[in-house]
Amino acid sequence: MGRDTSWPRMTIVTPTLNRAPYLERTILSVLNQNYPNLEYIVLDGGSRDDSCAIIEWYAPYLSYWRSKSDDGQGAALKEGFDRATGEILAWINSDDIYSPGVFRQIGDMMRSQPGTDVCYGNMDLLDACGEVVAERRLAECSRGVIDLGIRYGGFGFYQPAAFWRKALYDRVGGVDPSLYFDMDNDLFIRFALSGGRFAFLPCPLVGFRIHEASKSFELQDPGKSEIPLLLSRYGLDQGSIKSRCLRSIVRGYRVWKHILQGDGGYLLRRFLPSRWDWVA
Repeated sequence: MGRDTSWPRMTIVTPTLNRAPYLERTILSVLNQNYPNLEYIVLDGGSRDDSCAIIEWYAPYLSYWRSKSDDGQGAALKEGFDRATGEILAWINSDDIYSPGVFRQIGDMMRSQPGTDVCYGNMDLLDACGEVVAERRLAECSRGVIDLGIRYGGFGFYQPAAFWRKALYDRVGGVDPSLYFDMDNDLFIRFALSGGRFAFLPCPLVGFRIHEASKSFELQDPGKSEIPLLLSRYGLDQGSIKSRCLRSIVRGYRVWKHILQGDGGYLLRRFLPSRWDWVA
């Protein structure tokens, strides 16, 4: 790939296993960004469908790819980020698609705001056919509110709609490959607890696909969540009376920020019953 080093180098990692029906759209959503300093790594876990043929077709435009049995998504992500040479990192799973023009927005923000460690934004929810069926919006929050929200509940990030600096990733120790579901929450908790500085882009950065074979669909069963493990690991309090009070303050602050952003209609829609309510 050609490089324009006036833009910060960006590394995108895609872990995949048997996602041929969706994989090509994911790959194209990365390559069609036409970002001038891109490193794209695709790690296939030994798919038995047509995934390898799809990846081989786009291999000339990839920085690295392989297909072999591995120890799961977390291990693939760790391998990909260990190979990364970019200043900015992100991962997109092989069901999801980036919105057009996102990489230049992120690159420009990171270039103009050297104090920012993590950029986060909104995401659209897609059905199995790729149609937008709902949306999930966040709000710009102060560093203190983010810290309270991480420690006591009431605030989180959407992993597909987040980009971060490699320096921060390395400082916190990277992805934990022992986790199956919540390696993203684990990583963002460490970003926040280590003093990471966050910036918000008020637009959808990604389309997050919901289908019956996805891990997110499996997480409708709360028993499969690793969040209790993370609460214990980092000494987070989300069950005490104190935490409930602080969580209410964080949520109230977020509602206020949403209203300031012009998200009143979005908030009203979120109160209406929807088959997608389980996607927080």
